[in-house]
Amino acid sequence: KEPSPPAPARPRRPFLAPAMARGASRALPAALLLLLATAWPLVAVRFHGLPGFIGSSGRSAVAARRIAHTLASRAAVGSGVLVSVEIKPDRIEDFLSAMEVDVTKSRDKALDPGCLRFDLLRDRDDPDKFVFYECYLDDGAAAHHKTTSHYNAWAEFKASGGVVSQSVAKVETASLPAWAFQTSDCGNKPTGSAVLVTVDIKPDRIDDFLKAMEDDVAKSRDKALDPGCLRFDLLRDREDPNKFVFYEAYSDDEGAAHHKTTSHYKSWADFKGSGGLASQSVTKVEAASIPGTWAFQA
Repeated sequence: KEPSPPAPARPRRPFLAPAMARGASRALPAALLLLLATAWPLVAVRFHGLPGFIGSSGRSAVAARRIAHTLASRAAVGSGVLVSVEIKPDRIEDFLSAMEVDVTKSRDKALDPGCLRFDLLRDRDDPDKFVFYECYLDDGAAAHHKTTSHYNAWAEFKASGGVVSQSVAKVETASLPAWAFQTSDCGNKPTGSAVLVTVDIKPDRIDDFLKAMEDDVAKSRDKALDPGCLRFDLLRDREDPNKFVFYEAYSDDEGAAHHKTTSHYKSWADFKGSGGLASQSVTKVEAASIPGTWAFQA
């Protein structure tokens, strides 16, 4: 009996780095995601010549940075803060100079890998008041931020006596579904009309609230339905699970007004009308009056 011919060798799968990014799951632990986001660019550049990957080290580095950004952006916010400050009027220019350093460098993954977002917003009713919107992967990432030289720019300004008052609200999205934190780009123009809406929801109505807000939040990001909406995040207070914050950013007042005519806004309005809301407060903010375009993250 003649021996059977050997089975053909199975072809080796090419090394497809982009597939790793597409398959990255929001469910990955924050610590692992942070490790991937920071280590992957180094790995990709080191092995850029492997089959299936981009053959140029320069292009590999660019692709690796995009992968790191994708991995980080798909994470939930485990540690966020809304820092409200009042600045002495004669120190506004110094404050903005310090914050430009802190804000822009916080977005650099090589310097602050766990920072997911950092916006500086100005109160529309008092030009001396500002809000920092800071989002981090977890408490470790937030702690790392405070060790950086760019954070020190803010810390030194504060130590110089330029701050009249400061308050901090701690928030997160890790306890909420994936839709709560926007991962798509916000465009290249600063928001001219934004609100921070703080609501207290009745405990037995949380499920109804989240169902209504999923419709409002997700559809607000659809440019065909809500063209003036740049960003919509839903955040949860870390000290009170019944308290939430909406961060809504629009191109201008017209964009904000249009939002209130939509069917997805009605989902929230109907919930509110049903009696599920215990309290609500609104802070109107913007970034358009801050010189340059750095204050609002694209």
